[in-house]
Amino acid sequence: MECLYGIRIIAMSQYMSIGKISKLKNVSIKSLRYYDQIGILKPAFINTETNYRYYTMEQLYLLDAITVCIKLGIPLKDLNNYVENNSINLQKLLYDGKILAEQKIMEIHNCLGTLQETLQNMASPVTGLAKIPESKSGILLPDGFYHNEIVKRKMLTVPLEDMDIPKYYGQYILKLFVTAQQLGTAVAYPSGVLHEYRKGIYQRHMFLTITGDAPKLPDDSERTVRTIEEGDFACRRISTHVSDFNAVREEMKEVLKSDDFCIIETDTLSEENKKDGYPFELEYKIS
Repeated sequence: MECLYGIRIIAMSQYMSIGKISKLKNVSIKSLRYYDQIGILKPAFINTETNYRYYTMEQLYLLDAITVCIKLGIPLKDLNNYVENNSINLQKLLYDGKILAEQKIMEIHNCLGTLQETLQNMASPVTGLAKIPESKSGILLPDGFYHNEIVKRKMLTVPLEDMDIPKYYGQYILKLFVTAQQLGTAVAYPSGVLHEYRKGIYQRHMFLTITGDAPKLPDDSERTVRTIEEGDFACRRISTHVSDFNAVREEMKEVLKSDDFCIIETDTLSEENKKDGYPFELEYKIS
């Protein structure tokens, strides 16, 4: 590098052609020209005679940031929002990208629920959440309840202690989803909250349904794998999450067989049920 009349001059040997950058970073020349066009990655030097574009090593950092944007779904037009003092604030970029990735995970989970519900409806002459007063068990349920024959489920759970469920619901489901992905465990519909009352102690656990073999969890992990056996469940729809022992017991008091209970609260993930104002289901195994 030389200095002429106080002006820094970069030797041509320190420039890289657009073709070299393309091969080095596996980015098409067309894309590089587009980045130049929208102003997020301008060539460091353009030969006015040949119109060839050249870049410096320092610009590879910016190209990496652009690639991160694309993978995380951040619009390239927003990249300038992360430029501070002529450099990319990569920490802020990755933080916002993480939020976008988490939102996508939740969208995928919701899609799984919708697909599961559709498959259930196709397999049964009864659509939606069927309000069937009787089932194979022959048990007649009170008004407001319906039977649901539910298959065996495995759940990845995490304790909920003194938590505002509506406020933290999505956050905890996301944590379980990420844990399942880290363990290589497939997830399924539904998700929700386990309400348990045993020997005078009330506990809540957020759960995410999983498929396949139960993952091996670290000994010190607060997460556990639970199994809910198949059977006939007395169910009712509710308009909002229940957040304490008295509320959940009051909702299900007409079908509870004992003071000790395990009640499953699921998010139906149904647009129709959300429109009706009753997007959640309480389930209590009766046989």
